[in-house]
Amino acid sequence: MTTRSPYLLDPIDNFCAISGHSTLLIDNKLYITTGYAPVIENGTTRVASSPWIRVIDLNEPFNLNQTASVTTILPPSIVPVNIPDNQGASFWWDPEGSTIIYTQGGATIEGSGGVIRDANLVSFGRPGKSWTGGYNSANDSFETWEEIDTPFLGQTGQTFSLRRFFDPVKRKGYIYGGAVVGDGGGDWNQILTYDAVQQSWTNQTTPYGNFDSVGAAVPFTTTTGKVLGIVFGGTLNGTPLSMETIFIHDTETDNWYRQRTNGSPPIPRGHFCATVIKAQDGTSTQILVFGGFGEGHPSDIFALSLPSFTWIQLEERSPDFLPGPGIRLQPSCDVVNNRFFTIFGGRSLVGGDTANCDTQQNALFMYDLTEREWIIDYDPALRDYTIPEPVYQAIGGNSSGGATMIEPPQGFAAPTMAELFAITTPATTTSSSPTGTETTIPPTETSASGGKKASPGAIAGGVIAGVIIVIGALAWLYFRRKNRVRNLPGLPFAEPPPPPPRAGIGEVPTDRAYAVEVDAFPPRPEIMELNGNGILKPHGGPPIELPVMELPVDPNKR
Repeated sequence: MTTRSPYLLDPIDNFCAISGHSTLLIDNKLYITTGYAPVIENGTTRVASSPWIRVIDLNEPFNLNQTASVTTILPPSIVPVNIPDNQGASFWWDPEGSTIIYTQGGATIEGSGGVIRDANLVSFGRPGKSWTGGYNSANDSFETWEEIDTPFLGQTGQTFSLRRFFDPVKRKGYIYGGAVVGDGGGDWNQILTYDAVQQSWTNQTTPYGNFDSVGAAVPFTTTTGKVLGIVFGGTLNGTPLSMETIFIHDTETDNWYRQRTNGSPPIPRGHFCATVIKAQDGTSTQILVFGGFGEGHPSDIFALSLPSFTWIQLEERSPDFLPGPGIRLQPSCDVVNNRFFTIFGGRSLVGGDTANCDTQQNALFMYDLTEREWIIDYDPALRDYTIPEPVYQAIGGNSSGGATMIEPPQGFAAPTMAELFAITTPATTTSSSPTGTETTIPPTETSASGGKKASPGAIAGGVIAGVIIVIGALAWLYFRRKNRVRNLPGLPFAEPPPPPPRAGIGEVPTDRAYAVEVDAFPPRPEIMELNGNGILKPHGGPPIELPVMELPVDPNKR
C-alpha cells in the first residue's frame, strides 16, 4: 500500500532559499535544520519554510553547481514530521553522549496559500522541551529523534538567537540575549545555559544589558582548555554595536570583559555568520565573518585574529553568483577540512530580496582559505590550511603560524585577560572576580535601554497575538540615525525610529536611515553622524525591504 507523503512540496525542486537555519558538521557531513525558506510553486515564489533536515555529504568531490547530487533528506523514520519548524534554533552535537540536540528557536511560517506539510503535524516546539537523536559515528546510523523533557523553571516561550555555541568538553550549550517568543517584542538580558548531562536549563544575566538576536557568539578555547564566549555585532540595548567592541565571557567563572580591537573593523552589522579556525601551531585563532546586513549590504570576508584582537579584511566583496554567495542575510558558516570557509544559504539580496533563487539547492559556497578564492569544484582531499597572507602580514609570523603579535598593541583591557589569552600556559592564575560581574569598565545603566531582566532560572514568555519576529526586517535596527548622548561615561544609546514599511518578495520599500557606528566604550569625538538621503542599494539592484513574519497566537498551532 502506498502512503501519501506528509510533505506537499519537494525540498530540491521547490527550493528557492533558506535562512535562519542552523548547521552541524559531523563526520564531514553538513546537517542543515529547518528555517525560513521562500519556495517556488507553479512558477512563482512565495513565503514559506523549510521543515526538512538536509544533509550534504562532503566526503566526495562534486561541483558546487550540482549540490543536489550529494544532498539527502533525513526521512521521517529518523526525524519525525512534527519536529519544530523553527528558525534561529540551537543545533548542537554532543560527542560524549553521541547525541544531536535541537532546541529553542522562533517559529517559521508554512506559507500563505498552502503549507509545506500536513497542517496537523506543524509544530513550533514547546517550552521545557527539546529534541534529541542518537548518532553512531562508527556505522553512520541514527536513532529516531524524540522530544524530551529539558526543564526550564518558568519558561513560557522559546528563545530566538543567533548568538549560541556548544562546549563539547563541559557538555554545555550557551545562548546569549535574543528574543523570547511571545514576549511582546524586544531583546532580553539573559545567558541561557543548557546542561547536556542533566538535560536542563539555567539562566543568568550579563552586566551590560540586552544583546539582540542577530549578532554572533563563537567559542574560543584557551591553552588551558577553558572555553570563552566571544560576543560581538548586532545591537546592545537597542543600539548598534561597533565591530571594534568585543565582549568576552568566561563560561567557567562567569566573568565578563570587553576589549577594543585594532585594525580596520567591518562596518556595524547583524544577520551575519561567524566561525573559528586555528593556526597549526596555535599561536593565533581567526574568527571568520561573512556578510550580513549593514550599510551597503556587505558581502565581504573579515578575520578577527586572536589574541591580538586584530581585524583583517580577506575579501572586499564576493561574486554575486556561484562560485560566490553575493549579498546574504542569515547564512550559516562552517570550516570544512580545516581549509574551506563554507557558507550555506541565507537570503540573497542581489537585485532585491530573493529576486534570484538558489535553484536545485545550489546554495553551498566555499572559500579556499589557502588559495584565497571562491571555488566551484570541491575536492575533499585538499586539507592543508595555511594562514592567509593578509593575516600573517598583520600579526607577524608566516603561513604556518609563528604569530609575533600575541596581544593587542594597546594592551589587554584587564590583567586577567592576558592570562586567559596567553599562548603558553601561565604558571599561576589570580582569583576571579565575583560571579556575574565585569572585571573592566562597568557599563552604565540607563532607562534608555528599555530592557527586561530575566531572573536566574526563569524566563518570562507566552505567545502574544500580533508579536512580530522580524527575520530580515530586524535589520532596520541597523539603519537608524544616531542620537548622540554626551553625558554618559559608558554606552551611548539611541531612540529607535518607527519600523520600516513591510514589503513582499521583490518589492521596493520607501527610504530609511543609514546605520551608524556606536562605540561600546566612552563616546569618541571622531564618531560623527552620517549624511545621505537614507537610501540603501544592494549591488546592481533597487533598494529593498525584507518581509516580516507574524507569530501565531498559540505556539502549538499554525
